Amino acid sequence: MTRAPETLSPSHSLVALPAPPSSRHRFLAPDATSAQLIQAAAANHTAWFTTNALALGGDVCHENDATWICTPGEAIIAFPQIPSAAACATLDKIVADCRQRKPGQVSCWSLTPTRPRDLGARLAARGFEWGWKPHWMGLNLNHLRSDFPVPDNLHIAVDDEADWEVDDLPYYSRNETATLRALARAHPRRTWHFGAWQDGKIVGHSILYLTTGCRHGVAGIYSVGVVPTARKQGIGRAVTAAACQFARALGCHYALLNAATNIYSRLGFVSLGYGQTWWMHAPTLAAPPPTPSQVAFVEAVGRGDIKTLSALEKQNLLPKDRDAPLPNGMTPMSLAVQAGKPASAEWLAAHGATLEIIQAWDVSGKERAARLLTEFPELVNRRSGNWQITPLHEAAARGDMELARLLLTARPDPTIMDTEFHSTPLGWARHFQRTEITALLEQYEASCAE
Repeated sequence: MTRAPETLSPSHSLVALPAPPSSRHRFLAPDATSAQLIQAAAANHTAWFTTNALALGGDVCHENDATWICTPGEAIIAFPQIPSAAACATLDKIVADCRQRKPGQVSCWSLTPTRPRDLGARLAARGFEWGWKPHWMGLNLNHLRSDFPVPDNLHIAVDDEADWEVDDLPYYSRNETATLRALARAHPRRTWHFGAWQDGKIVGHSILYLTTGCRHGVAGIYSVGVVPTARKQGIGRAVTAAACQFARALGCHYALLNAATNIYSRLGFVSLGYGQTWWMHAPTLAAPPPTPSQVAFVEAVGRGDIKTLSALEKQNLLPKDRDAPLPNGMTPMSLAVQAGKPASAEWLAAHGATLEIIQAWDVSGKERAARLLTEFPELVNRRSGNWQITPLHEAAARGDMELARLLLTARPDPTIMDTEFHSTPLGWARHFQRTEITALLEQYEASCAE
């Protein structure tokens, strides 16, 4: 039976700590700036991607300050810093190489601002979709906190075999244990895999990957996961803290990770900022590459280059259907919005493209969205995206009360459900715990029923 959790004391170690290193490692100094830590996060991620790829028999390629790392399953363009003059030729070479290798997907990870500044537009023109934003968080290991509860039947240890019979542990696969074993036996060692057990059953894990050097030497924390039945007990924090304690014992000053939320703040991690990712999936890789005119069109939209858009139109080089999907699956308008280019959005709208309510709200502001809604009130019920959601679903997901109030002025149909979860906007508001919007939509639905 699990007893009440205990609270750690500052001197308590969650895991058996290593002996002091025989040779003094060099690490980023304890007075590092946020900018230095973000650069160190990129260097640690690149080294982690590279280490895994080489362990799988993959390749690491370089061209004009761009590195791409290839395995049969994936290719990763890791934090490119490409001079603008060389960007097109470099990206064309990378994409051509990936098309020949035929990985399952290609991703690009970047710090922000990107280099070149229009990296997103150039990638989109070659078939990449906009992806999620890595959230960099950093911890000065001298400030690692221990004032949080953990179950007193929790055991954490480094496991160099990690051949666990578990199917629902996030970021763990028995197919990858051979790679982890190889990394554990590497010299010098850089990787440690931590397991967490309750009553002899594996319930969580994390990975520590160490980079050294006075510029970029830090501890990278990866693959923190807890099985669903053991969550909300502090196990994720505990297995992260164990990796941090281990890194500190090795002489490291900072731990860095990429987190979807601020859940690691309880350990002392602070937000450093966000990066950006882009993704190209197998169907796009297998399709014919974009034509030069398609590349020029997409790059112009992504840059807000109205002069080039107008020139392409005069040459009759633009698609007749301005809402037709681009090679990366986005519409021209959605690309303009994603890239934050209101000039492109307005040019497209003036030349036959559909400007949706949410797009107008995001790229041109609430006044433009209000005018559009007044002119075309039917747009309030227009469904879009893979899940076929309405603007009101989006407002509920965002928790945007001002947007929700604007949409209600057009009297939307509150019974429309998305195709993924089969839920109304009110259902979404309840799911995301948007208290104010939930109350607003409940009142609106009641008025519709009268």
